[in-house]
Amino acid sequence: MLTLEPKPVTRTPPAQRWRNYYRVYTVLHLDRVGHWFPGVHAGPDDFPSQDMAETSARAFVALMNPRGRWFIEYAGAFREDGVAN
Repeated sequence: MLTLEPKPVTRTPPAQRWRNYYRVYTVLHLDRVGHWFPGVHAGPDDFPSQDMAETSARAFVALMNPRGRWFIEYAGAFREDGVAN
């Protein structure tokens, strides 16, 4: 008779999601996240790649800061399973 070998199970790693972190210098009220007080805060969105996260952060910081003033600064993009420093 024929003997069947068990089919190998392929295990894919979990999808890596990236989240932006921002350093806030003054109290801000943002529609999607509410009030942000001075300190480091995680952004509301997660992204499939670090490049997409950084691109979105550059656009967000450019919209939030008027010319010559800094209300918010980009602190970095970190994987969801990691913790921002």
